[in-house]
Amino acid sequence: MNGPPRFQDSVYDRIGTYLPADQREMYYRYVAHLRTLEPGDSLLVLAEGMAVFACISRQVPEALAAEREKLLAEFTQLCRKHETTTANATADTRAMFAAHQKLFEQSIGTWQSREQQAVQALERVTKAFEKEIEQRATRLQSLIQSLETVTHAHKAAALETQRWVQGINWDQRIWPCIASLAVGTLIGAAVLYFGPQ
Repeated sequence: MNGPPRFQDSVYDRIGTYLPADQREMYYRYVAHLRTLEPGDSLLVLAEGMAVFACISRQVPEALAAEREKLLAEFTQLCRKHETTTANATADTRAMFAAHQKLFEQSIGTWQSREQQAVQALERVTKAFEKEIEQRATRLQSLIQSLETVTHAHKAAALETQRWVQGINWDQRIWPCIASLAVGTLIGAAVLYFGPQ
């Protein structure tokens, strides 16, 4: 179809591309009529405004659809990234909890082992202490028995000595003691006097 010459890169050309083929000839005749009007003509201003709104009404939905698709793609990518991050964080959290649980179980096992060792050591010390107490008690009983035996022997000896002392007649025994003391003194003096100088 040969239409009237169009405005170069004008909004009218874009509108013409949106129209069906059977309506384009009539449209271009109308545009050719608009070219004959003065630039300040109100009909020309109104026609240009309508042309702009027509282009906007045609382009905006397409732009919105493209932007919507772009936003949906970005949202899908963000969702995948969020799912990956969440899965990784969940795995990390589970690993951390598993490590803490393992460490806690090891700590409990170590504590129980040390507790058992402490109980066994305490039992050994208690048995050794009881054994030492028994030995000391046995020795003390033996010592007490020995002391009682010695005490009885001393009592018997003291009683025997007391009876012997009570049975001595000091009048008969004093003179031989004095004589023995005097003779011993004389012998000692003689040895000192006549002994080697």
